[in-house]
Amino acid sequence: MFQDTEGTSERIAVMMAQKQGNAIRIWDTRKLPRDNLNNISIKHVNKKSGNYLGKVKKSEKKELSAFSLFDSKEDKAQIAAVVFDTFHMLQQWKEGIPPRKIKMAIPHVDDKGSSEMLPPYLKNKMVESLQRKVTTGIHTFSSKEPNFERGQYRLNFSGRVTLASVKNLQITNADGEICSQFGKVGT
Repeated sequence: MFQDTEGTSERIAVMMAQKQGNAIRIWDTRKLPRDNLNNISIKHVNKKSGNYLGKVKKSEKKELSAFSLFDSKEDKAQIAAVVFDTFHMLQQWKEGIPPRKIKMAIPHVDDKGSSEMLPPYLKNKMVESLQRKVTTGIHTFSSKEPNFERGQYRLNFSGRVTLASVKNLQITNADGEICSQFGKVGT
């Protein structure tokens, strides 16, 4: 992820990630020393350097396409989960490849902006909660189902999206309200 520096056309990296096994570790690069070419000094990239943000970990179950985001604290609290619904080969063969379905969860946040503690039996179990449709202590979100018109799946972006893409999606909260949308506007 990049940030434009004020008053110049220079861009600096503000985050970086590194894959390690089935996890991706994330660092805040604004705190890392840089050489004269603005390259990040890799020797300072480690979990104890104070710039470690957390990790994204893929579910260990092979039949499940799910990811969890953990913070950088010692007890590694889960702060988000994403589950992608997969389709059986027979369904894809009969209906063509339907759009992806995504479910997400984040813990409830208190008035001060801190995550509320989940009950001990639900700690680090957001993926399982999404699968079982248990919403205790979490906010849930999902991708909006597109309409199938004239042989294509369509979402209404109210003119904000200009190109069709399988990656276009709208995220809705538990009440069905659109709270985020991602769509292609150029090549």
